[in-house]
Amino acid sequence: MSFLANEALQTRFVKALNANADFRTQTQLFDGSVLLEVDQDRLWLKIYRGKVIDHETFVPAFGYTFKFSGTEAAWKQLLSGKRRWADLTYPGKRDFSDDPELKRVGEMEVAIRTEGNLLESGRLTEAMFQLAYTLQAAAKQR
Repeated sequence: MSFLANEALQTRFVKALNANADFRTQTQLFDGSVLLEVDQDRLWLKIYRGKVIDHETFVPAFGYTFKFSGTEAAWKQLLSGKRRWADLTYPGKRDFSDDPELKRVGEMEVAIRTEGNLLESGRLTEAMFQLAYTLQAAAKQR
């Protein structure tokens, strides 16, 4: 089980998203759902008119609008602050700590993949930055 399976974290995260004025503004015209996958753990967020109105640890029958999926190691790089959301989700290698001779320059990789309706995920880019950094803050709280 990953950090995402922690019910207390899920509750803090949803509460913090709903308190985040920038997230609310950016999702005001969105009626859909975002799925977060960390290894085998899932957190499905139903977002309507700027609020998370429901969340589940499984994907309901009607699916999701788009999802972000990656290994726990990748997500923990975000949570620890070692890597930024853009570094993990946009193609291109930006962290060369494992490649000091820069042999992998130009590789197009992502550590956290985006799948589903890419038009909607692109439209909600700023909201997803808010979501990522709200998750980071919620994970730091105990």
